Amino acid sequence: MKMRYLNNWAIELSDIDISKATTQIAHHIANLTLEHMVVVIRNQNLTPEQQVNFCSKIGKFQHTDTDRGKDLSVYDGILRVTGKKNERGEEGLFGHTSALDWHANQASNYERKPLIWLYGVEGTKGSRTSWINNIESYNALSDDIKEKIKDTQITLGYKKGSYSNSKFFKEHHHTDRPFNLVHTNDAGKKGLYFPYLQVFGGLNDELFDTLKNHILKDEFRYDHDWQDGDIVLSEQWLSIHKRWSFEDMEKRILHRIAFDYSNLTLHKL
Repeated sequence: MKMRYLNNWAIELSDIDISKATTQIAHHIANLTLEHMVVVIRNQNLTPEQQVNFCSKIGKFQHTDTDRGKDLSVYDGILRVTGKKNERGEEGLFGHTSALDWHANQASNYERKPLIWLYGVEGTKGSRTSWINNIESYNALSDDIKEKIKDTQITLGYKKGSYSNSKFFKEHHHTDRPFNLVHTNDAGKKGLYFPYLQVFGGLNDELFDTLKNHILKDEFRYDHDWQDGDIVLSEQWLSIHKRWSFEDMEKRILHRIAFDYSNLTLHKL
């Protein structure tokens, strides 16, 4: 397995067949994801079962065979992200052609799964997803700003139109469930937990705008231009991501798995 940098922090792994990955290799890839926030693996040809099996080596996945997920799921654990309709006439998750703006997976949920697997199945060429690394953005903050935010807690929720108009989410704001704005993940990496387009509380407007404008600088962003067979793994505490608008969303299908790292042997950095 070879590794190369795509920018100053995101990495690509090559010379690997995920369908044959051992638990040791899966754990190595997961640890790289916790360190680098984004890991790209190209040229894969995977069944749904092989995708879930790989993620299960690392941790528990979010089940999708529920009433809420039955029209979105292609296999337990896998949601289809697409505008293409299934046999019941239902689109997949986030099937709109407009942008799916900056967000993190179920940001207000204390039991959220902190890793996301995205796999390009078909029709992905010409579409783009971007990630912001909030380890890098935090490290670049002034000492004065770091001091101001070091003990800040934030509250989060969802409102239709904040980053998506999806019908699958209920509007809410969990004011009784605060999170640390400055978060250290289980690999020992410190950064910002700042999904700023969620319903958001805990920062005054001036500091909120300062952080938002700071993290949106190009130096903290990786843009992924999709090809079928691509995998992108990302950590969801210290990164946020955005899908840009794409007119052929009914032809584009991604498989999405949300999972944790409860089986992972962590490599503290």
